[in-house]
Amino acid sequence: MSLKKTLLAAVTIFTLGATAANAAPLSDMAVLDFPHDPCVAGGPTAADNAAAARLNNVLTGKLRNAMNGYRVSCARVVLDTVRDSGLGQRAEVIAITTTIVESLIENVNEELDHDSLGLFQQRAHYGTRAQRLDPVWSTNAFLDEMLRVHSDGSWRTDPIGKVCQATQRSAFPERYEKEVADAQRIVAELSSAPIPKTVSIYGALADGRMTYSTINSANGNRTKTLVSSDNLGFTPKAMATLNFNTVLVTSPAGVLHRVDIITNNNSLHFNPPVPINGGWTHDMLTYDGYGHLYGIAGSTLMSYVVSRPKPSDVHIGQRAVIDTGFTMRTLTATGDDWLLGVSTTGVLRSYRIKPDNTWAGATLGDKWAGIDEIVSPGGGLYYGKTREGGMYWYLDQNPYDLNGSDLVGHSSDPVDPSGWTQILLSAQPFSTAT
Repeated sequence: MSLKKTLLAAVTIFTLGATAANAAPLSDMAVLDFPHDPCVAGGPTAADNAAAARLNNVLTGKLRNAMNGYRVSCARVVLDTVRDSGLGQRAEVIAITTTIVESLIENVNEELDHDSLGLFQQRAHYGTRAQRLDPVWSTNAFLDEMLRVHSDGSWRTDPIGKVCQATQRSAFPERYEKEVADAQRIVAELSSAPIPKTVSIYGALADGRMTYSTINSANGNRTKTLVSSDNLGFTPKAMATLNFNTVLVTSPAGVLHRVDIITNNNSLHFNPPVPINGGWTHDMLTYDGYGHLYGIAGSTLMSYVVSRPKPSDVHIGQRAVIDTGFTMRTLTATGDDWLLGVSTTGVLRSYRIKPDNTWAGATLGDKWAGIDEIVSPGGGLYYGKTREGGMYWYLDQNPYDLNGSDLVGHSSDPVDPSGWTQILLSAQPFSTAT
């Protein structure tokens, strides 16, 4: 039997009775080159081939050891199109996850699954053959459908696999979530969007005043620090930055407050803290920039969904216990459902939190005992404050590989050798930059 007939027979088994945008993802069969059109004029570049080689060292799902320059070239078009839409990095991961499952990131030009075509395996009702085989058009069509079925904005906070399934309506909904980690690795590797030049870090002093500092992301130089004359009225216990104008803090009594920053251009001011709710006995808090707030109380890690940029009590909920045993000294978020922290024994740990509230973790280094605060805005940038008040910066070449071999420190060129006296620090996530 020919390869084409073999593929068609396999698809037929899976697609009987299907009414979804696609029925059986082509990736269920094997990592094969399907009949496909190019994604970019001139084909893959030497840079695409080099990126594929690097990705083959870190991918663990369907595309393990199977990335090539062609697939990278297709992924680049998808990512550039999503970036042009302004929907942000989470949409990039959603789109790449979908293409892994649907087509193994190939612009499939033969109707191997009913009348589905292209990177997203879109059925005929989506558009013409030429449109569905146009990577830019098909990506925009996917995004339009995603926004249509998530008109309440839930694509920003729902598990990524759930978002893919709601958009594609596959007969095999469980396939998407398994590829999310690899999609994040691909997005990290192929990110052409420059890291924002300015890193914004909020801080709290023991007397209840707040600070705002900016750091040049390219060279690690601190460019500004402002100290408020306003006072929180208490010494905060935990702190998380939601966006440029909104910070969450907890009081010693366990009350969660929202702090609305009203200006921090040449001076730092904020309105009186707004109580949100009691019972927040967390030792640390962090926000990932994608609607997920994480906290540790004792050694128990918990997650919450934040559904508004300036939340009240009804906008922070869906509490879930992840696990116990997180004996951390400091905690930060590095991306969508990714955490980083230093344990009480001085070990740097990275964690991926999965939609079913299980997790995977790895040690990135074991000589971090001198760091008592670590923060990250994303983009693989980490900032660690020593107990002596020094601030040091680090770059993780791939923050989603659960591997510390590509973590580069700048010990000889710190942000500041001293002077950071804040008791709490929190970076504004790049994904919520304004």
